Amino acid sequence: MTKTLLVYLAHVLLVLAMMRALRRWPAVMGPPVVRTTLLGLFFSADLIFLLWVDGLGELPDWHGLAHLAYFAYVLFIWKVSGPLAAWKPLSGRPVARLALPLLLVLAGGFALLWIDDLPHAAARVGPAMALALSFVPRTVVGPLDEWLASSKSAVYFGSVATILSMVCLHLPITTFLTSPGEIGIHLDNLLALSLDQTVLVVYVAAAIYGIAWTRHARAILACVAFVSLLVALAYSFVHPFGYPLMNGLVFEQIPIASAQLVLRAAADVATVAACLAGGLVLLRRAGSRRVLWGLGVVNVSLIIASAWTASRDAGGGAGGESARAAPSGPLLRYSQDQRNVLVLFLDRFMGGFVEGILEREPGLRRELSGFTWYPNTVAAGRNSAAGVHPLLGGYDYTPREMNKRGLPLRDVAAESYAILPRNFTAKGYHATLLNPRGLGFTMRGDCSALAVPEAGCVHIPASVARRKAEADGMPLKQLSDANYADLLYLLGLMRAAPYSLKEILARRGPWRPFMDMSAGTTFQQWAELGALRDLSTAGVDRPQLNVVFNMLPHEPYYLGADCRPKQTRLEPGEEEMRQTGFSNSCELQHFNGARCTLLLTADYFRWMKQAGVYDNTKIVIVSDHGIADLPVEDRSSRARLGGTTGSLYVNSRSVLLVKETNAGGDIRTSDEFLPNAEVPRIACQEIGGCTNPYLGGKPIQALGRDDPFLVDFVPWQFTQQRPTEFKIEREFSLRNRNAYDARNWREESP
Repeated sequence: MTKTLLVYLAHVLLVLAMMRALRRWPAVMGPPVVRTTLLGLFFSADLIFLLWVDGLGELPDWHGLAHLAYFAYVLFIWKVSGPLAAWKPLSGRPVARLALPLLLVLAGGFALLWIDDLPHAAARVGPAMALALSFVPRTVVGPLDEWLASSKSAVYFGSVATILSMVCLHLPITTFLTSPGEIGIHLDNLLALSLDQTVLVVYVAAAIYGIAWTRHARAILACVAFVSLLVALAYSFVHPFGYPLMNGLVFEQIPIASAQLVLRAAADVATVAACLAGGLVLLRRAGSRRVLWGLGVVNVSLIIASAWTASRDAGGGAGGESARAAPSGPLLRYSQDQRNVLVLFLDRFMGGFVEGILEREPGLRRELSGFTWYPNTVAAGRNSAAGVHPLLGGYDYTPREMNKRGLPLRDVAAESYAILPRNFTAKGYHATLLNPRGLGFTMRGDCSALAVPEAGCVHIPASVARRKAEADGMPLKQLSDANYADLLYLLGLMRAAPYSLKEILARRGPWRPFMDMSAGTTFQQWAELGALRDLSTAGVDRPQLNVVFNMLPHEPYYLGADCRPKQTRLEPGEEEMRQTGFSNSCELQHFNGARCTLLLTADYFRWMKQAGVYDNTKIVIVSDHGIADLPVEDRSSRARLGGTTGSLYVNSRSVLLVKETNAGGDIRTSDEFLPNAEVPRIACQEIGGCTNPYLGGKPIQALGRDDPFLVDFVPWQFTQQRPTEFKIEREFSLRNRNAYDARNWREESP
């Protein structure tokens, strides 16, 4: 986004230079028709330049034409505002004469933001409005010019500065940094980030102000900035936020009903209209000097509130408002006398890596004693949205089967998380879900969606990763990058913006890049997996079911070859890369991440052996999918023999290792076909089988539904699904129960 703003800053300065040149050419600037024509041509040429910079390399598409149309729209509004001012209902009412055209101009700007991506649209709306403001009739703006007098610049820049400080600094501190210890982690990074963003936006705002060369145009810009501040204050501190909890850097993907969106749009219209009318009344009755004093009071109040929050350093628990209270003491429990079940869910662990890992780490064959590796497995999709539910609930929760239910997708998805806890607690077990990613159709996991009151559902506290960071000398700035620091100014904008803009940001904001590939995320997942032994205890009376979620294989980029987090990515030189046998660093990073994940789990198993709970615990290691949309191949012997090394097969190639109770000996390999949808059946064997209470007590078993086995490609975002069904974009069938033979794969019509 910074690069985009720099490009538009350059183009705004170019426009400013052009306007200054035209202003000194009286013969051209005199006739309004000529001036309008020249400015329109110049603005059109500028749009073509911007589109070329964007990489389109062609004449304006409908996005560019929309911006040109907005310039014409604003020009038209102000042209008709003169005759409109003479209309009897508006005669003698300067506030109404100003409010109506301003409201229409702002409404057009909102529409433009809806049809284009946010950074581009926001950077183009300002110059377009500033250019068009030069043609505002003095009969309409004259009163506003008098109210502001010589304080136009002060009101404009004071309002802009207050909005920026609120969005970039105060709101992130008082609203989003709410976990214990988080202020200490983020504050330095937040200040540096805020300074960078603030300076850039101030330059853009100054350039836009310079484009509006008449005092009437600047009066309107000052008014718009002041009203925008009132709107931001209303949405920051009066209106409810209206969006769910955050998962690190992204708001949870929970869809908002259409009726609710309509109500929010109506609230936007009412709020903006009220703030516009109120702002004009304030400027008229209080005067610009008192308005400036008011801006000072607002800034002092924000500073006090931020300082108070930073000094308190208090906030919500690990799971947020919707999480259940974390139990005191260890999060994972095991019985030494009765049987336990542990399901270790490792996000994006590609199963084909296991062969190479065992070759490079032969000691793992002994460390994973009693395990059987099932390489001939497959997931129901290429991402967590499609793959996690059958892993937890069985074949009844593949995307195609869930679509048949015709029920709200979020509710059906939550059922899959409840299958194992409900059945095991009914047989006297205590059940715990730790870090249940995806629960409630949320990335972090909404524990309130687990309809099993007697089961535990908790998240690992942030303090675990922080203590590990301090002990290992990991810079806290890197840890902060795993949470909010890089997007705090965007989060502040989400809080201060009207609901319509919030929806644009939620749908098209740059959340995805900040979810992935950060050193802090790698460290956090590594620390949490390595801390399992410290979060566990043995010796409880009841048998235990523990389902643990971890995504270290999903975020392996900053793991070193020694399996310790680094501050730089694992990217060996060209010669060293050739020696590794991998074609690119991404493939090496994911293999290394999978290797380190197995080594960390083996360390946890050593603790289980020492605690006397390894032999009497059935353990399932499983992933929800393989690796999609990345240059990663499966170089295992089975994949090469069957011609399934490519991405089409790798993206659904999950991992599956199972250790039965009291099993021993080095790790074994079985070529039995076991999709990860078999995991519930495998786990339930310990209690004599499970049933699905949501389907009339239907037994959890295969029933032959693994041939053909359907793999569905759906969007990774929960919000991109339909209310009662997954949006299946592509579908593949696997026949003959051999995932490694390319001849068994066929694309179906979704």
